[in-house]
Amino acid sequence: MAAKRLSRMAWLVLISISISSIPSFASDIGLAVGEAREGRVSAGRPQSFVILFNSEDYAEIKIDPRGKQLAVILYDPSGSKFRGGTIGPGEDRSGFTVEGPGAYRLEVAGSDKTIEGTFTITLEKIVPLAARLARPKPLLESPRIQALRASLESGKPGTIDAFWREVQKEGAPIIEPLAGDNDNMLVTFLWRGTPDTHNVFVARLPYAAATPDDYFMNRLDQSDVWYKTFAISRKARFEYSLAPNVPKLQAISFGIDNEAIAMIAAAARTDPLNPNLWRLDKRSLDSPEYQGRSIVEMPDAPAQPWVVETPGVPAGHIEKRRFKSALLKNEREIAIYLPPGYSRNNKAYPLLVLFDELAYLGDPEGVVLVPTPTILNNLIAAKRIPPMVALLVDNAAGARDRELLCNPAFSDFLSSELLPWAHGLYSLTTDPRQTVVGGSSLGGMAATCAGFHHPETFGNILSQSGAYHRTPPKTEGAPGTDADSEPNWIAKKVIASAKQPLRFYLDAGSEEIDVTGGGSSILLTNRTLRDVLLAKGYEVHFQEFAGGHDYLSWRGTLADGLITLIGCATTNPGQEPTAVKP
Repeated sequence: MAAKRLSRMAWLVLISISISSIPSFASDIGLAVGEAREGRVSAGRPQSFVILFNSEDYAEIKIDPRGKQLAVILYDPSGSKFRGGTIGPGEDRSGFTVEGPGAYRLEVAGSDKTIEGTFTITLEKIVPLAARLARPKPLLESPRIQALRASLESGKPGTIDAFWREVQKEGAPIIEPLAGDNDNMLVTFLWRGTPDTHNVFVARLPYAAATPDDYFMNRLDQSDVWYKTFAISRKARFEYSLAPNVPKLQAISFGIDNEAIAMIAAAARTDPLNPNLWRLDKRSLDSPEYQGRSIVEMPDAPAQPWVVETPGVPAGHIEKRRFKSALLKNEREIAIYLPPGYSRNNKAYPLLVLFDELAYLGDPEGVVLVPTPTILNNLIAAKRIPPMVALLVDNAAGARDRELLCNPAFSDFLSSELLPWAHGLYSLTTDPRQTVVGGSSLGGMAATCAGFHHPETFGNILSQSGAYHRTPPKTEGAPGTDADSEPNWIAKKVIASAKQPLRFYLDAGSEEIDVTGGGSSILLTNRTLRDVLLAKGYEVHFQEFAGGHDYLSWRGTLADGLITLIGCATTNPGQEPTAVKP
């Protein structure tokens, strides 16, 4: 009923011709839902149809003009022209909403007086206002939930109790195939409600922040089963929590509702039906259900074999020292990993410098996010990397944003203070080709900048979800508001600079997208930097993992980056980053 140039769901323009004064070719024909009708136009004479509507009904009509161009006008019960358009020569359908009740007349004619022939018209649906305002039917639904609903409607006794016994045994969320989709699966989160349960929010970022209404669970009839089903990549690994009885939340693109977020955070807890947890703090005084996060590892999520302590694998040694910087005028802790069998008398060891010591070392009595010593032990034992020393650099108090945001003074501190100090204590390489500098998020950006500021020191850059959407202040020491607001600042610097002897491992997650509308996509800016580096002739290894901005993925990709940049083997395990050379 609409031309191809019109929207499928609305009549957007009125045709310029009028056929209201032309007498009907035949008596008006009534249209009923689901019934196809034949019509005929001839020598400028229209075919008329009548449809009965209630106020605010939505109708959808399909017309097959059989190779002709037809003019279509709808008249309201008073006889006034209401909507109109042209259609043809191909079949099309369109919808419209009426404003008042009564009999509406639909006239179909050739778009000019020379056109004649037959056509088919079908009133496919009429949707009342009440149905349109009802809670939307889920586009995806778990077969398990569908079967439970059918059993419940049949009146089979014990249906709900049997369901919960199965879930307690098998765990949640429920993961099922998605028909016709080889890339995603259905994931259904569950909550066993009580008479006091009014809603349940699935706190899975970033998506829950983008469309929060879509992350509230549905209730199965009047039962205690609350559920929500999503299509999620077979390769995904992610964390989430569940929050019952929380306020509605605006999409983050409208701004940040700190009060609502605080109440959701206070109610959020781990999934009682999911035994897979992480971020657990052994020293926490909080109740167990409020500690850590629940995690889901989909069937094709890349293995993370290097993060597990393996019996019989020799362990390196950790030393912790304090370091005062004359350049930065502050003090911090440096954790030094020495590989198994380390000796000052051996030849100089390759070196890894990693930022955010607390995340990459952690505390075995508290929280360990990325177990770097374990990863290094396993990789060295498997001969995937050579024995190497690692400096895990802590952040000085209150200085992380200032120092890691591509600050030249911080890069100078690393090259002219920290590494000379470490060389005086340990047997370390001075060859930039055997030196890796790395970090995640802002630490990834700092690693890239350290390489460009001092390529004579750092030859290999390991960046995990580098925060390249961030921009440093235009003036050193100025507040963040002094920064250039355009992302890809570092990419522009690469374009403007001469090529340096640097190699890169970059990664980013498929879920590291911009949900604010402000252009701050980590995924997009990492892709852009990759392309710019390649265009400048750099060797770049890029990996895009199915996950978000979190250590849950980075604990696996750290090993990938090390094997890629300094590995002993020619093949890469795990997620196998793409090796791209110009």
